[in-house]
Amino acid sequence: MTLVAVSVALTACVPVPVEWGKGTRHADGALADSLRLALGADGAPVFAPAWTPPTWPEEPGQCLVSRRAGRTVTDTAYASWFTVRPDSSVLLRAARSDDGGLTWNPAVTADSVDVGRTGCARPIPFLAVDSLNGYLHLAYHLVAREGAGLFFTHVMDTGMLFHEPVPIVYGKRPSATALASRGDTVVVVYEDPNSRVPRLGIAVSRTQGHIFEGRMPASDEVGESRRPLVALRGDRVVIAWDASERGGRVPRVMLREGRIQW
Repeated sequence: MTLVAVSVALTACVPVPVEWGKGTRHADGALADSLRLALGADGAPVFAPAWTPPTWPEEPGQCLVSRRAGRTVTDTAYASWFTVRPDSSVLLRAARSDDGGLTWNPAVTADSVDVGRTGCARPIPFLAVDSLNGYLHLAYHLVAREGAGLFFTHVMDTGMLFHEPVPIVYGKRPSATALASRGDTVVVVYEDPNSRVPRLGIAVSRTQGHIFEGRMPASDEVGESRRPLVALRGDRVVIAWDASERGGRVPRVMLREGRIQW
């Protein structure tokens, strides 16, 4: 009896990070890597072209297919990518620009723990720059010594000194991620690396990504779900993803809205 009571008490302490609204909306077609999800001036979700810098940082071994960039409302911009090592593992690299991407400061390593052997054949790391504080956030999948999984790291100043990576969820299947942040709140939506049928999960941090206090499923239980996007404003969160029948047939773009509960 005592053990049951303790178990119930612990379960009650686990936060449910998002309360989803009723139903989902959908449109024909599929998402593209060149798009981002945003909330327009009227609060409606919109798809907009992702920002592309006028030049990119370059270095030997850079996986061109893994590059992603973002910028603040000023001229500060960031880029991230994977660089392949001789053993086909990768380094997660990042660089900062102070002139809107015309020139780049020397790149730094954001994460060096990968022991995988798939080279550039892996999902693109997701980069987001916080609109309130300018912090750079990265979410990505790699194979660490303790296990493969999805990880998060960030920079809180212009010195490009990355914090120790934080695991979001462990799982062997290479999985795409998307993230959004607004001040202390960071939301990561990801392809669940442990789901037998492709599904999405969501993780929420209220401590700028130092820990992720809550996780839960994000997509519905119909068909397959891939390629997430996410937007955040206040406590309102909107996610989008590619949904299809088994094997990728009849693709549709799904939209789901909710409220962060903390």
